Amino acid sequence: MHDLSQQIRILRILGPMLVFLLLLAVACGSSAAPDTSAPAKAAPAAAAVPTAVPGAKAEPAAPAESKVNPGKLTWMIGGWGSERFDYTFDVGGSNNYIRWFGGFLVETDHDGLLIPGIATDWSVAENGLTWTVTIREGVKFHDGTDLTADDVRWTWCHQWCPEAKEYATQSGAQSRARIMDKIETTGPNQVSLTTTTGVGAVPTLWLSAASSSPWIIFPKREVQHDEAEVEAYSKDPNGSGPMKLVKHIPSEVMEFERFGDYYYQPDNGLPEDRRMQFTTLDLRLVPEESTRVAAIRAGEADIAPASLSAKKQIEAGGGRLVFGREGIYFRIMLLGCWHDLDFPCKDKRVRHALDYAIDKELIRDTLFGGSEVMEVKGWASTTPSTIGYSTELDPWPFDPAKARALMTAAGYKNPDNPDGKDFGPLIINTWPSSSMPFLPESAQLAGEMWKRELGLDTEVRVGDESALKKSTLAQTLNGQILWRDNEARVDAGGGRSSYGTPDHKARLHNDAEFFDTVQAAIAVTDPSKRQAVLNELYLAQRDLSMELGVGYINIPWAVGERVLEWQPFPLAFFPSAPHTIVLK
Repeated sequence: MHDLSQQIRILRILGPMLVFLLLLAVACGSSAAPDTSAPAKAAPAAAAVPTAVPGAKAEPAAPAESKVNPGKLTWMIGGWGSERFDYTFDVGGSNNYIRWFGGFLVETDHDGLLIPGIATDWSVAENGLTWTVTIREGVKFHDGTDLTADDVRWTWCHQWCPEAKEYATQSGAQSRARIMDKIETTGPNQVSLTTTTGVGAVPTLWLSAASSSPWIIFPKREVQHDEAEVEAYSKDPNGSGPMKLVKHIPSEVMEFERFGDYYYQPDNGLPEDRRMQFTTLDLRLVPEESTRVAAIRAGEADIAPASLSAKKQIEAGGGRLVFGREGIYFRIMLLGCWHDLDFPCKDKRVRHALDYAIDKELIRDTLFGGSEVMEVKGWASTTPSTIGYSTELDPWPFDPAKARALMTAAGYKNPDNPDGKDFGPLIINTWPSSSMPFLPESAQLAGEMWKRELGLDTEVRVGDESALKKSTLAQTLNGQILWRDNEARVDAGGGRSSYGTPDHKARLHNDAEFFDTVQAAIAVTDPSKRQAVLNELYLAQRDLSMELGVGYINIPWAVGERVLEWQPFPLAFFPSAPHTIVLK
């Protein structure tokens, strides 16, 4: 609960309407505790650095085959995009279903460590450009055929060869294709890829289930790309993941059945059995949260995304909330401030002032009811489980006096400097998020704080996610703020194209020397050095402040009473660790 001085501060800053919102949120969230079956807190980030030739930790085996529940798990999803089974052509949402169906070269454990999957090991050449994986024998596709090195080579080329720039619609596929030199089979069970520039995050972001992109392995086809074959595959996909697709009704349901020959089991030399402990899965598209919550309460669904405000309803029906730690973060981008225009945000002191004038803890407590859901830690995509994290990256404190002093030093008018030059309107763009609750409301709170503490004329515009992303790339929002959500990452180094790519349309600076600094840092492959190098890079980016640090969200999932156990992985905004689900 807030003490009296905190309540007075809220009243002074936010006004009666938001006080009502505060009381409602606290009432819903003050008792919101993570499910007791949730995993222990992740190991320090330094321990999360992947090794070049990894070894798996011994873990308790899952229940024996005879204990597989004969029943069905019903999982409701708020969106699944194009419903295609090839991420090369993704438009968003495919993480919700491709991960059930496809197999990954590299897996992850509950501490974010990379462990062998389809690949028994991986390594990088001394030049840092060529990565080689060894393919495990005995891995099967759903049609019973063996998965081979040729399948991996074909998959990589289909997704990332230079020609993919012409047909891939997924931005990650296009960016990889731009730096790909060659992909080749280098041995009976080995495949190598060589890039034109170093990318130290290849294992985490290109090969791993820890990636925010589901780069699964396909059976090879005769040609690298044929649109008719792509369409045919989406109608009858053949993967190597834990569940086999048996029925697909577009915009309604995907039905899966357990794949008993899934590779992640002791018979294939792996330390535990990650096959499903239930027999069938119904993955249902239900955009409306109220419908999902009603289904959980009625026992018609077992797991579904939900917001904290639905907690009491869910518990009244015998369910509970389970939290996915570090699932998604506030990405607050100051767009195009580096342009040769008279944008106030071109001055770093202004950017720092905007950060110091945000009361992050107040946003946390007002909208999310405390730290169970929102954590005021980390900076941008770097959270406590991310390689390169340190507590020095945690958000700056709320310090309105310092913020006003910085604005005065920059020459702008504010309550302490009424004779300064006019700042002009500050436009904050945001959207209603299916992943992060209260995203527009948090933008509105920040706008009110900037108005109150810095005297700024702020305007919050709530728009369409797809349209705002296109506007960002078209550079029509330059000088404005994009207040959005984005996924947290185990390794954020390979995803810094907005800092390391000079021709990126949404780049956040235009400093040639800093582009080189970023590229040099993300090219480091030595895991013993990567933590320190990335930490130094993130501290420099945070000081640049083209993104403001607020914190991240532990994603709440509504879980029905039939689910006895489930331990979602950290850093997963999508369905994760389904092998830990135990049904009544």
